[in-house]
Amino acid sequence: MNKKKRFFSGALVALFSAAVWIPSAQAVFIVDTKIGESLLGNSGDATELAAMETFANNNNLVQDLKISSFTAFVNAPGEWYLDVAPTEPGYFLLKFGTGGTSATADTFFFQNIGEMTKLVWSDSQVQFLSGGGGNNTNIGRLSHYTTYDPSTQVPEPGTLALLGLGLAAFGIRRKRKQ
Repeated sequence: MNKKKRFFSGALVALFSAAVWIPSAQAVFIVDTKIGESLLGNSGDATELAAMETFANNNNLVQDLKISSFTAFVNAPGEWYLDVAPTEPGYFLLKFGTGGTSATADTFFFQNIGEMTKLVWSDSQVQFLSGGGGNNTNIGRLSHYTTYDPSTQVPEPGTLALLGLGLAAFGIRRKRKQ
């Protein structure tokens, strides 16, 4: 075999071996942007929504997902993700149990800008409350929020009735003036 043929056959074997035998690496997802943190304790949905609106600088938010039992997966060393696949980009908060820690916050607010099918954060973004490794997280709850367009909201029946009465009164008044 001449050198040229030997080189190409060796290259093909190496290429084939790499494609077949070397496992592909797990995809690493983009860490979402932290926009705030707060110590909210045993707060309810209304308090959390108000805090999210403040940190997101957006008063047109609606909660579209709330989960209290889920599994967080390791994204990369010191990073985690939840595979909850929000239907559209938005914001999310993670609420942690902080008993016995020196944490100054228990609720962390994020804008979901990276991988749209995952919610991703790092240990440093949540004061290292994510846990020690594997799936040992200390998260109590996840809430996801999306922006709604108030101009597309359907009026409530009571509002429509008041509008109808107002228009009728206006019509009667105009008719009498003629």
